[in-house]
Amino acid sequence: MNAAVLDESVAVLVNSAFADGIFHIELNRPEAGNAANKAFAEQLLSAVRRANEESGARVLLISAAGRNFMAGGELAGLRDNPAGSLEVVNTVAAVIAGIAEFRGPVVCAVQGFAAGGGLGLALSADILIAEEGARFTVGSPAIGLAPDAGTTWQLARWVGMRKATEMSLLCTTVDAPSALACGLVTELAAKGGLMELAWSRARQLASAARLATEQTKRLLKLSETNTLGEQLQAEVNAFALCSQSPDLREGVDAMLGKRKAKFS
Repeated sequence: MNAAVLDESVAVLVNSAFADGIFHIELNRPEAGNAANKAFAEQLLSAVRRANEESGARVLLISAAGRNFMAGGELAGLRDNPAGSLEVVNTVAAVIAGIAEFRGPVVCAVQGFAAGGGLGLALSADILIAEEGARFTVGSPAIGLAPDAGTTWQLARWVGMRKATEMSLLCTTVDAPSALACGLVTELAAKGGLMELAWSRARQLASAARLATEQTKRLLKLSETNTLGEQLQAEVNAFALCSQSPDLREGVDAMLGKRKAKFS
């Protein structure tokens, strides 16, 4: 933050930009480890809402400035202003719900620590890329709090209930290689190569067939609660919808012509 800014509520704590089908949100409170306070959480929620309102947004990319992705909430605020901290937690919950509403793929790039609500934010991504040296922890019970930011719901779905219970109750810290091994992250980036890899994946997804990508994401979500019969019918419906898109002809023609498809 610029030292000349006295009122953090008007500082740019979350950057956002949209270009080439990719809506990019960057956490921008590096001197505080991107820890969430009221102004930060509100700006993040506003950015997520703009991403959902942007009709041309095919991919949401979330990253962070500084050494750490997000070190949860402000510790001093948690201690000295519980009511205010609860307001922040409610806002972050709305952020997680808003990310879940984004129709296209969500890519998240994590460096350093992702703790507490930062872990919940990272887990909201469909594709989670961790830089060498990244570490993940639930953290909250270690300071006398229950987890928030959807962590308990999301963690069990990515790594299984046994690992989620260990991380949540024992507050273990999981390093990047272990996170990859247990399914918490999608892939690892070399030190200094995090954003290059994250942008590469975002561009790859943005250039894919939009309807097919969105329907694939939708089907994967439905599979969490559908019976096999319901899922089979949902797949048939999605197939029928995609088969009416011009992307199908372009995809098939490109494959037969041994060229790269150019989807609309």
